[in-house]
Amino acid sequence: MVAEHRARRASPRLAAACVAAALAAPATAQDDAGEPAPAPLPDIEVIGVTPLSGTGTPIDRVPYNVQVTASGEFESETRGTVYDFFDTAFAGASAADVQNNPYQKNFTYRGFVAGPLLGESVGIAAFLDGVRINDPFGDVVQADLFPEMAIERLELGNSDPAFGFNALGGALVLRTYDGTSFQGAEAAQSFGSFGRLRTTLRTGSEQGPWNAFAAFQRDREDGWRDASPSRLNRFFADVGHEGETAGMHISLSLADTDLIGNGLTPVELYEVDNTANFTTPDRTQNRNLLIAARGDIAVGDSIVIEGNVYFRRLRRHTLNGDEVDAETCDDSGEYVCREGDEDDDDDDDDEAAGDDDDDDNGNGHAARDDDDDDGNGNGNAAENGDGDHDDEDEEDETELVIVDTAGDPITSFMPESGAYGALNTSATHTTAFGAGLQASIDRPLGGMDNLFVIGGGVDVGRTRFRSESEVGELLDSRGVVGRPSPRHVGGILKFPDLDDDDELFCDEDGTDAAVVIDGKGYCEDDAAPVRLVAENRYFRAFVSDTLYATDDLTLTGSVAANYATVKLTDESLFLGTPGNALDGDHDFFSMNPAVGAAWAIPGLESPVTLYGGFRQGSRAPSPAELSCADPDDPCNLPNAFVADPPLEQVISRTLEAGLRGSLPGGGPGGMTLDWSASAFRATNSDDIVFISAGTGLSSGYFDNVGETRRQGFELSLDGEAGWFDWFVNYAYLEATFQTNFRVFAENHPMAVDDEIPVETGDRIPGIPAHSLGAGFGIEPVDGMRIAPSLVYRSGVYLRGDEGNLAPRTEAYTVANLDASYRVDDWLELFARVENLFDRRYETFGVFGESGCEVPIRELPCPGGRGGITNPRFISPGQPRAAMAGVRILLN
Repeated sequence: MVAEHRARRASPRLAAACVAAALAAPATAQDDAGEPAPAPLPDIEVIGVTPLSGTGTPIDRVPYNVQVTASGEFESETRGTVYDFFDTAFAGASAADVQNNPYQKNFTYRGFVAGPLLGESVGIAAFLDGVRINDPFGDVVQADLFPEMAIERLELGNSDPAFGFNALGGALVLRTYDGTSFQGAEAAQSFGSFGRLRTTLRTGSEQGPWNAFAAFQRDREDGWRDASPSRLNRFFADVGHEGETAGMHISLSLADTDLIGNGLTPVELYEVDNTANFTTPDRTQNRNLLIAARGDIAVGDSIVIEGNVYFRRLRRHTLNGDEVDAETCDDSGEYVCREGDEDDDDDDDDEAAGDDDDDDNGNGHAARDDDDDDGNGNGNAAENGDGDHDDEDEEDETELVIVDTAGDPITSFMPESGAYGALNTSATHTTAFGAGLQASIDRPLGGMDNLFVIGGGVDVGRTRFRSESEVGELLDSRGVVGRPSPRHVGGILKFPDLDDDDELFCDEDGTDAAVVIDGKGYCEDDAAPVRLVAENRYFRAFVSDTLYATDDLTLTGSVAANYATVKLTDESLFLGTPGNALDGDHDFFSMNPAVGAAWAIPGLESPVTLYGGFRQGSRAPSPAELSCADPDDPCNLPNAFVADPPLEQVISRTLEAGLRGSLPGGGPGGMTLDWSASAFRATNSDDIVFISAGTGLSSGYFDNVGETRRQGFELSLDGEAGWFDWFVNYAYLEATFQTNFRVFAENHPMAVDDEIPVETGDRIPGIPAHSLGAGFGIEPVDGMRIAPSLVYRSGVYLRGDEGNLAPRTEAYTVANLDASYRVDDWLELFARVENLFDRRYETFGVFGESGCEVPIRELPCPGGRGGITNPRFISPGQPRAAMAGVRILLN
């Protein structure tokens, strides 16, 4: 590519580590006098073993498996996200098309998730040039905010405790170009199926000690599902100064995205029409600003001090439509009531307050009428959340009337389809800042080369969250629209005509008192507006030592101290009464050690390294998890939160061992070969799992479920011989529960009393056991490259089937094809075909409500309305899609 995308210049501050790794290089050549001359030092791949990358370690001296792309290997022009690249290129990594939007995929590595949706048990820490980019509110990772057009290099698997909280399965590290590593100018334009358009502009320059780089990318697509357009605008710029002993860079990253993700669909509907949506809309809008500065300075010949600071502002808004359990009140016909909510006697009290029905939306998110909850949310409907409580005189209780935020009943109207809907909105406004500092000391210890690193960092986030729900109209097309004069749901009118001395409660145990206004009693539900302020602070300090004990043996050890505080302040008002149910003040502390060794086995013709080690990581519950942790009061993320019992932090302990080696040009026909094999076992204590309470990805609650385990092995091979290159990446993974418990599973066909048992050894839903990525590339003529590849994934259990009682999704194999042709030095054509053979497959699933509550005209149902008889909801994979484009390169 431009200037051959040459590798980032090695600074003097890196030289010591590189030289130390090459001390054992043999001297085989001779100079003119016949004396032996040192052989040229081989290229040494160095990775950062801390978030700050100025001081690195040769990859063959690292005691764990880390996968790295070569400089410029990842090109974003024809791909949705970096996750699509990882899906084939990295062993143990996979992407699930949960939202049916290429920019909202779930990424899994070794059974740990880095996804965009609240409700995922995130276990991957993500860094951009040393800045932690997990969102402070939910620890989620949003790939649509990555400056992908600026990425030079990707690293996966860095798992030193120095990476701080949430690096249970490792870290995803993104390194960007600067004006040294990218020089010239480049413009690319591509177009393809489903109205896809992508424009990419990049330029970089170096003038003396100064360098600068800038990139812009604009994406548009209509989407392959109905009513699913998306747009993205992303910009990145970096200005740097590199001196002999010091360097500094300032970067700016901007993103403005508008995504429609239509999520799960009933399997019956998918079989009839694979492009149909369940309910709409399901819209997520993000605006992200990240300003960062990083620098390093050499103190003498052996000490390097590095640091960074950053400021981030994230604005996230969602709009989601769903069906809701509501109907015109029977008594007057004037107002809207909760469907079927009329008490006959006090024994039916709770049942009247909650129908135990789940109502889905296009995001695959359900609204439940179970016990205390009234759903809303990310495509989640307003639910009846009253957990009706009465005294002996409640036999005459009338219907439950939905009221607005002023306490006035919402007037009924006749929906087109005969069903009411809910429009749910949320806004998450986050401001974050942080800093990191470390010192690297490269000095001998006991006559042995040694690298000692000491450092720390702080990340602070403050989030204002709000949500509200509006009763709307569910159209025959299953789209939800609001009324001309919207009135937001505020609660339920439950006890009319009260005496002043009546003491009434909204819950069964008599702890949630009803609000009495003018002789009427009101109960709050989760459809009522939520206002929450979350403040979280993460502190980390670490020491790390790498000892080159011999030319062949490297020993490493580190320990990190992590401390987190999470403060929640409930600013919600219920009919003018302040709430405090979400208030909380939590703190978490852990000391995480790691030890390891890497041994380059001597006496072999080709280098082979044996490595192994132990490490411990921790994850503090996020503010979102702490606000949604009550099994008796499940919520619908990201819009609804409820009072929570405390959660314990997760502690993960990992054992890993493996071999890596290479065959540098010594194979048949001069073939080069790089290979690795690793085995691992990660055991999580007090693991936090999102327990599904409905159809949706985000309807349920978080809970500590005891121990879980992720164990398996990974194999990677890639080789090259002349005009032919190839790769194979395979991983086997057992992700299992290691504690017996029972889980709420209302929609599971084998549930007893709305529960299923989970036993030790049951697999965690959504995680494939077998993953394979393979491909090859050929260059039939100069400048042309053709590269087919395939992805294989075994089936997964559906969320809501933690007990593994029902069949998994089917395994699938998807083939892709990439091609490019360099017409001239300044012009290149490229193309990509995804799902070449148009295979139908699903990547994820949950159990949802079956029945005729949501009218589905495509499906038959008794009584003349469409409906669902199969409770399986799946996330279908994208059908065949093609993209082609042109790239112009100027030096």
